[in-house]
Amino acid sequence: MKYLFLTILLTFQTIVFGQTKEENASFTVGEFRAGYGNSILGNGLKEKFEAGNFSSSGGWLASIAAYHKFKKVNYLTFGVKFKSLAAEASRNNAGQEMFFNYWGAAASVKYFPFDKNAQKGLYLQGDYFFITQFTQKYRNKTTNLYDHQFGIGSGFVLGTGYDFPIKNRKSMITLGLEYQFDNRTGEVTGIGKKTFESANYGAMIGIKF
Repeated sequence: MKYLFLTILLTFQTIVFGQTKEENASFTVGEFRAGYGNSILGNGLKEKFEAGNFSSSGGWLASIAAYHKFKKVNYLTFGVKFKSLAAEASRNNAGQEMFFNYWGAAASVKYFPFDKNAQKGLYLQGDYFFITQFTQKYRNKTTNLYDHQFGIGSGFVLGTGYDFPIKNRKSMITLGLEYQFDNRTGEVTGIGKKTFESANYGAMIGIKF
């Protein structure tokens, strides 16, 4: 049994870690991921959501990014990212619907604690969204009433995941879990400038190439 376990382990290492870039190389990779995220609406957003007793708010996440590994910097890659959420409609029994969407541009860092060349395995991720904008819409089909809010600001992401090289391929499968918090400011009709807070957690899968 011990030898069978060692054989399986060695086979797994050959498949997963067989294709890697040259040690201590400098390189750039692209990344595309998609998944699903659930929103947590904070101050400025949750009031109408809770008062209307809407169903949970969530939607499809997607991101595209580029990361660069510097030759003299080990375990780390640095990149830029664009990320967006397209919400499914949240509904209540009064015939109302609510949509919560956002997009943002960020600076991103990935830390690979077990891979000096920052290519594969477990990673920890941090993003700073220097621009992030949301759109929240309310719609009442019965009364034909529409309401629209927006805000723009900044946010941050903490995440973790795993990058799996594909045997005989230069690309990799990337898996990730993320938590994002945003703070934005926008104009509200009849009120003026207001601060909006929201958070989002989600799971994503994609390809690194």
